[in-house]
Amino acid sequence: VKHGVTPMTIWKYAEVGHSQDATKELKNIFDGESKFTYPKSIRLLQRIVGLYGDKSSIILDFFAGSGTTGHAVMKLNAEDGGKRKFILCTNNENNICRDVTYERIKRVIARDKYEASLKYYKVGFVPISDKLYYEYADELLKHIRELVELENGINFNGNAEIAIVLTEKELDAFTASIPDKCKTIYLGHDVLPSEEQESIFRARGIAVNIIPDYYYRELEG
Repeated sequence: VKHGVTPMTIWKYAEVGHSQDATKELKNIFDGESKFTYPKSIRLLQRIVGLYGDKSSIILDFFAGSGTTGHAVMKLNAEDGGKRKFILCTNNENNICRDVTYERIKRVIARDKYEASLKYYKVGFVPISDKLYYEYADELLKHIRELVELENGINFNGNAEIAIVLTEKELDAFTASIPDKCKTIYLGHDVLPSEEQESIFRARGIAVNIIPDYYYRELEG
């Protein structure tokens, strides 16, 4: 792929692979088991992702299937030093998300030693037609931690450099014992630090990111 050069509309088998190659690759990942019919070629997805020159882009696949897109992104990053991220979405019909999509990415990371982390999010439907806003807002905000991680491409688990605080009580506990390595804190939009707490953050060089309320504001109607 060259900048300023329009890609050819016909891609040859030798360039992007074939479904038979993809099937073989998937079987190798799952110890010979046939987990998915007609998976896409990794080389095909690498070619598509590579057409966009930004090596720090986020690739979204709403119909993830066997997870080829995520596999291709990690492989491309390993080859060209990219920092691309990916989000794979699929339903869990026949347990495909848990047993194929997620499992493939997990196995590939371990097998090929990719420098990547993996998170699995299961989304549920929250009916609101018969409820007032304040009745379901708290239920949605139970998942704010995961939403912040997903939107910002971060991982709070085992990461001493970042923290998340959603209540005044949590803020008091955090400022009383701040990890030495902490560089960033995400604050709930309705959590107000005192002047003393703000001065502590400044002295420690901790960046404060306010979590916006648009996670649920649009549902208010």
